[in-house]
Amino acid sequence: MKNKLQNLLTIILTGGTIFAWYTVFNDFYRFQRIYGTIFRIENCSIPNPVTTPCFYGAIAFVIALILSIKKMEKPLYFLIIGGTIFAWSNFGYEVYKFYATTGIKTSCAGIITDNVFTTPCFYGASIYLLALITIKYKKTITD
Repeated sequence: MKNKLQNLLTIILTGGTIFAWYTVFNDFYRFQRIYGTIFRIENCSIPNPVTTPCFYGAIAFVIALILSIKKMEKPLYFLIIGGTIFAWSNFGYEVYKFYATTGIKTSCAGIITDNVFTTPCFYGASIYLLALITIKYKKTITD
């Protein structure tokens, strides 16, 4: 059972990593098309992807995936807890901005949206939560 949960966790983190980097790549592509560079940070109508929570969540997914593959359970557990808190905090802020704003509503990447629950922030936070539930369940079985 422990090995099945470990494999499930690795699959979840692989999916999260692919999703996060796919999103970040698209953000960089869109930014490059608009500004002709990926190095501009100031005076942008959409944020540079390096300044968005998605970018840092994607880095954390890669680190978590590596820790999962290497079976480094303790640092992985704390990283997933931190990633989950970070992701849901960012999503909460996005929800606040979404409902507090009148007019055009955008996600944290500057994409126009009409539903905050279809944004990459929501999906990323959900994947982190699924990973946390899996690792917590695995931890309770093995302790």
